[in-house]
Amino acid sequence: MTHYALVVSMCKQMMGCIEFRGDVFLMTIWIRCLCNLKRVDLGFSVFAIIIKLGLQPNPYTTNALLLGLIDEGKINEAMGLFWKILKNGYPYDQYTYGVIIRKLCNSGNIHFAVVLLIKMNVNGSFEPDVICYNTIIDGFCKEKRMDKALIIFQDMLDKRIEPNVVTFSSLVNGFCSAGLWDEAKRLLAAMVNMGISPNVYTLNAFIAPLCKDGKIQEAISLFDLMILKRIEPDVATYNMLIHALCKFGEWKLATNFFENMIASKISPDVVTFNSMIDILCKEGKLSKAIEILELMICTGAKPEVFTYNSLIHVFCHSGRWEEATSLLDRMMNEVVHLNVATFSSLIRALCREKRTEKAISMLELMCQRNVKPDIVTYNSLIHGFSHLGKWEEATSLLHTMMNEGFHPDVATFSSLISALCREKRTEEANTMLELMCQRNVKPNVVTYNSLIHGFCHSGKWEEATSLLNRMMNEGVHPNVVTFNSLIDALCKEKRIEEAIIMLELMGQRNLKPNIVTYCCLIHGLCKSGQYEEATSLLSKMVTEHIVPDIGTFNILLDAIIKQGTNDKAREVLKVMDQHGVLPNGFIYGTLIRMYCAVGEMNKRLTRC
Repeated sequence: MTHYALVVSMCKQMMGCIEFRGDVFLMTIWIRCLCNLKRVDLGFSVFAIIIKLGLQPNPYTTNALLLGLIDEGKINEAMGLFWKILKNGYPYDQYTYGVIIRKLCNSGNIHFAVVLLIKMNVNGSFEPDVICYNTIIDGFCKEKRMDKALIIFQDMLDKRIEPNVVTFSSLVNGFCSAGLWDEAKRLLAAMVNMGISPNVYTLNAFIAPLCKDGKIQEAISLFDLMILKRIEPDVATYNMLIHALCKFGEWKLATNFFENMIASKISPDVVTFNSMIDILCKEGKLSKAIEILELMICTGAKPEVFTYNSLIHVFCHSGRWEEATSLLDRMMNEVVHLNVATFSSLIRALCREKRTEKAISMLELMCQRNVKPDIVTYNSLIHGFSHLGKWEEATSLLHTMMNEGFHPDVATFSSLISALCREKRTEEANTMLELMCQRNVKPNVVTYNSLIHGFCHSGKWEEATSLLNRMMNEGVHPNVVTFNSLIDALCKEKRIEEAIIMLELMGQRNLKPNIVTYCCLIHGLCKSGQYEEATSLLSKMVTEHIVPDIGTFNILLDAIIKQGTNDKAREVLKVMDQHGVLPNGFIYGTLIRMYCAVGEMNKRLTRC
């Protein structure tokens, strides 16, 4: 009943009775209990009492001490005791060898196990049996040392010890795990030739690496072979297949296997349910996922934090934060251990819904439950406050985050810089950039784009241009958005030549201008009275298969007509017609003024 301490106490009391004389069986029980309490040192004290009382230790006594030393990781002491037992003639048996070999292999000391195997063969008192060999073979296979495993296997055959299904299952599993398929298949064939039928564990050994490598069809073929050979798949078989199918997005096939598993009266475990719920959540099949959750509870499998986190994440991602919060309450009622991922999903969802006060309440609950926020949690909150223009609250969270020992990353600073720039607080944004650099966080293109756009929007194009040079010097590659902000700002300042230089710099950096780039330049050229250049740019734009928007056509037509170049206006209208851009009321008004000005009062605007 594992009440080891109580047994030790009773033994001590019994030894205190004058009329009682303990026997070796009682002493062995006492030693075993002390070893289970990780007090093998006291076990040796009891062993000394055995010798003092003139009692004869039996193999169980010495075995208990050996196992106690190995369980405490005292391998050298265990081996020393073993040699002492052999030297001094203390009793031991085949079980002594077998159990020590197993314990040594399980604790990663397989080389000592091999020494014992050799000793057994040399000694001749106890010949190693199939269990001893299987244990060592399995140990080498788990370490993927297949050359050593085959040496032991060959020694086993030389000693005329018949291998069994366990022997072959270990070897097959080892070769499969090492990706040595041909060797594994040869062993399987040899196994069948020896009249040993593979069992579910043997075939599972093949299925596991196939599933891991994404060779789903081959794994399913083996599953079909199991059914054909009337080898019943177990929960491990189904779990491997379902997990692999879920991992590679085959949720329908995974559902079929899950239903087949239940029909075969094989009870799914937590791993099975988690895989199914997770894939259904990722596929957006929420109702089906909830249905499986209820089935999970009905079958007695207890949902864990991963189970609920999958559901909470998808509810949050779908904007259904109320259902997600309801699941959180359910987790707390069922005393499921909550982790940082649980709260971070909810906080991110609430921030997206602009419910920052509720998100802060969730952070407080998180701390009450002794769940420490991480950088993802803080970044979600900072981004949420920044997006709402609450840069003061966002900055306060940054300082809280740093005070608690967290290191803000580029996303943290970029959110704050963006918020400050939207509020035209470019000086504070620039200070934040310097703090970022002081903390060895390298700004990226998003960080610089926010700053450049902010300076441009505030009319500080010189500072914006300076930032462009800084980012290129730091090895951060500007993108189309970077140049568009600068070109737009320069065009608004009627600094067209500098804007054209920016366009050329884009070309030098292999960046293709987009509709925004061209529209900004055309607007700027028109406002500067450079109608020919604007029309030329329109032609270039069309050549590159970029269709201007209606606003660009409005400005260009208005400028051309004011200049009195009606032929150019007709060309622009033709371009509009070719690209299916319908004139709006402003354009029709402009055209009417044009025709009136040239005396074409009867001109029919058919498209009107």
